[in-house]
Amino acid sequence: MTPVVRLAGVTRRFGSLTAVDGLDLDLAAGEVVALLGENGAGKSTVVNMLSGALPPDAGTIAVDGRPVAFAGPAQALAAGIGTVHQHYMLVPAFTVVENVMLGDPRTPRGLLDLRAAAARVEAIASDLGLALDPFAPVGSLDVAGQQRVEIVKALSRDVRVLLLDEPTAVLARPDAERLFAVVDRLKARGTAVLLITHKLDDVFRAADRVVILRRGRVEGRHRTADVDRDTLVRLMVGEAMPAPTAEGPHEAATGAPVVRVEGVELRRANGSLAAAEISFEARPGEILAIAGVEGNGQGELIRCLAGLERPARGRIECLGLRSDLPHRWTPRALRRAGLAHVPEDRRRDAVVGSATLPDNHLLSHSFRRPFARSGLIRRGPALAAVRAAIGRFAVRTPGERARIAALSGGNQQKLVLARELEAAPKVLLAAQPTRGLDIQTTAFVRGLLLEERRRGTAVILVSADLGEIWDLADRILVLGGGRGHGPFDRRRTTREEIGAHMVSR
Repeated sequence: MTPVVRLAGVTRRFGSLTAVDGLDLDLAAGEVVALLGENGAGKSTVVNMLSGALPPDAGTIAVDGRPVAFAGPAQALAAGIGTVHQHYMLVPAFTVVENVMLGDPRTPRGLLDLRAAAARVEAIASDLGLALDPFAPVGSLDVAGQQRVEIVKALSRDVRVLLLDEPTAVLARPDAERLFAVVDRLKARGTAVLLITHKLDDVFRAADRVVILRRGRVEGRHRTADVDRDTLVRLMVGEAMPAPTAEGPHEAATGAPVVRVEGVELRRANGSLAAAEISFEARPGEILAIAGVEGNGQGELIRCLAGLERPARGRIECLGLRSDLPHRWTPRALRRAGLAHVPEDRRRDAVVGSATLPDNHLLSHSFRRPFARSGLIRRGPALAAVRAAIGRFAVRTPGERARIAALSGGNQQKLVLARELEAAPKVLLAAQPTRGLDIQTTAFVRGLLLEERRRGTAVILVSADLGEIWDLADRILVLGGGRGHGPFDRRRTTREEIGAHMVSR
């Protein structure tokens, strides 16, 4: 049987870096193929070539046995290839149906029939077993809801191939299981699915076959039923599963608090209540984890702690600064005092994709020696710092002066961490620091957080991964049901207790 899609000898380079090297890959109707690999292995580059965002430098892509050369995503869609990108391509201010219609060549010019389009959205969602309000603003949906919109948008174009790029990176396990139930239905209907992932649980749950990439080349091809986890890890990283870096809770930190949060109330951008009654302290040499279902105020809390916003009520004290003194409560003032911030959304809040690695490093240090002197930026020290980070953190990059957009997400995250740890912070805000990272990089990042704790840093960790929280945290604050619960001593609580607070009403 002719594959729906075939890649033969496909290569893609970025300067001196070969991201994909001579890839052969087939996708048949009604099967799920997992493309597995560490960050920087070339997975997202494969997605971008199949979706028409990038042309290959060599090799061929064929659809139904006929070679194609996509000039852009519209041509890939016309050929029946739809994509759900890792970073959703949606307009938050538009409704679900408006986002689905956006860019569809079948959308008539002039007066739009939103009701007919909404009926089509509802029909597709219902067929997949999804609950979706076509007239809800996309910005009001949680990440799982936005992903449903992306899937419906792709399938509204009658695609026969669906590319899922790291689809569970931002999903809690129940939402991930609902996603895979949709994948099961698509497979039964004859849709070919390419699942890009670094999570082994995803592979064994959904895939018929697995292809492992390492540094852009195929390291192995297996039927999922014929391979085990340890083999997949060795093929991905060249060694066995990394040893756990977690030390678990240690003796409680007893130093004076460097962060105090008293009776804080948090509001979302639309004015609705995110969480209230939040009080806690953070001390040097401890990891305080913030747990909760996505969208329960974690992002608002971190933004307030970082000086980007102020709480609606209550007060935050951090390193001698107070949120009720707005002229002092600024990101720069907090950074000068010793705070570092690893944002949740790397692409939106942590890096400037079109800027070079040294210029991205300067984002947190433009006011600090040796990177600035007498009001002038000094790029030489920034280049030296980037060079050191590339070596210490094993960053894979086309060059030390490359644009940061040319790096994989995992390598970008390493450089963000290197930048934020540059000045030996007293308080580190780490929001979802391992989200979307491969096994080896996740272990590395967790090791950095533990190293900061040993060094005496107060680490405030936000994570959607309860297992990660259990491995790293000394104390756990839960945001759920519109309020804060705890903090709880990790050694004196249970996952069941934390989980009950997460879903409390």
